[in-house]
Amino acid sequence: MALESWDWFLQLAESGSITRASEELHISQQTLSSRLAALERELDTKLMVRSNPLTLTRSGETFLTFAKEQNEAYRQMLRQVGETSLGGSGVLKVGISSVRSRILMPHILDQFHQSLPGVTVTLGEGSNEELVHAVESNEMDAVIARLDGATADVDVHPLYWEEVVLVATPEVLGKALSMTPDAAVTYAQQEGLRVLGDCPFLLEPVNDISGRVAHGELRRAGIRWNPLIVSNDMMTLLRLAHDGLGAAFCPTLVLDELSAHATDLVRIPLSPGARYRISLGIPVGAPTWNALQVFEDITGALFADPAAQ
Repeated sequence: MALESWDWFLQLAESGSITRASEELHISQQTLSSRLAALERELDTKLMVRSNPLTLTRSGETFLTFAKEQNEAYRQMLRQVGETSLGGSGVLKVGISSVRSRILMPHILDQFHQSLPGVTVTLGEGSNEELVHAVESNEMDAVIARLDGATADVDVHPLYWEEVVLVATPEVLGKALSMTPDAAVTYAQQEGLRVLGDCPFLLEPVNDISGRVAHGELRRAGIRWNPLIVSNDMMTLLRLAHDGLGAAFCPTLVLDELSAHATDLVRIPLSPGARYRISLGIPVGAPTWNALQVFEDITGALFADPAAQ
């Protein structure tokens, strides 16, 4: 059996569908089906039952374990061979939230690819909860996330402090407080979230940082809330807040760096619990790899704040 990547078999087993797997792998269904048939002929056994969804036979389950081990060995081989070339080679898997990726990764990857143009970086974007799980289970080479609750399986390198604030237009604050917009802004910034119980809220789900902070702050303020909108997309929530639909909880980093919709929004400070540390996490015991070290060095040089250590 030739040394090769078994990504296609792993994707097929995970998706349970030739159609979905072929879409993920960007190859035709016919090609994928032919690969599976050829592998079964070579092994002289059936690996999958062509049901809906596809199911692994006992032989298929055994081969899946082999494929995972072989794929990791194949990946490490590419990395170590790449160490001998000036530009490197292999695939570096980095997990990060979509919004934070827009802010941090252009700066990091510009320098990274100047140093190692032969290394491919794959960005896995997800919620903070998903990123913590990915680095704990060694599915990612590195993640940038809030890692305060990560297990001992993760080597945590603090980067910087991030803070969530409540944002809304003066008109939304005025309506919630039955005041003129200017008076409402002054009063809300002085008194904080506790006086805004009548404000319509636009929230992220609790599995992400801003959503978790928002739920904690609302409970702390004694507010019983029924969110007007719940969305995983922070930029959508900010657009809705800008349009006067309600108030959103948003990191100041996003407001400062990205949103064209933040200029007319008033920032209401929250409690000290709305401030948290963003870190770079690497699985403990990860094989030594120059590309990972270069990524760590560049990320630290660009974004590590000594006050976050």
